[in-house]
Amino acid sequence: MKLDQEQQVVEAALRRRGFRWTNQRAAIVRTALQSHEHFTAEELLALCRRIDPKVSRATVYRTLAVLEEAGFVEGLDTGDGGRRFEHVLGHDHHDHMVCLGCGSIFEFRDDELERRQEVAAKRIGFRIERHSLRIHGRCRDCQRAQKGGDRVSG
Repeated sequence: MKLDQEQQVVEAALRRRGFRWTNQRAAIVRTALQSHEHFTAEELLALCRRIDPKVSRATVYRTLAVLEEAGFVEGLDTGDGGRRFEHVLGHDHHDHMVCLGCGSIFEFRDDELERRQEVAAKRIGFRIERHSLRIHGRCRDCQRAQKGGDRVSG
């Protein structure tokens, strides 16, 4: 789906939920849909203010909450109290590994893991509608740095 089509889908969904489609909200949605990175609300605000300096922080946070609730963006707790978002409309499902050292986010898909989740759900009569898996740990670079810091010099 192209960006204009994605924006039209989001606009229609927000209007159905009773939200006005303002210039600020359009800028926020378009900017979020254009991003192919994991972004914070503050990063999104800064990008939006390049387009329209009047975009308010409150509108960014409210719009992100609505987009997440509607399933157009997914929020990711980074384990350090932070939160990053990514747009998921039109993207294939994937899961995340989050480094507790540097905050890097690694996307992955494991078909065997997906199958095992389906089997577990079927066993108890549960129908999965959506899920997200987040694994928190340390990336290779942070493990190396940690091992280097553990050495006693002398």
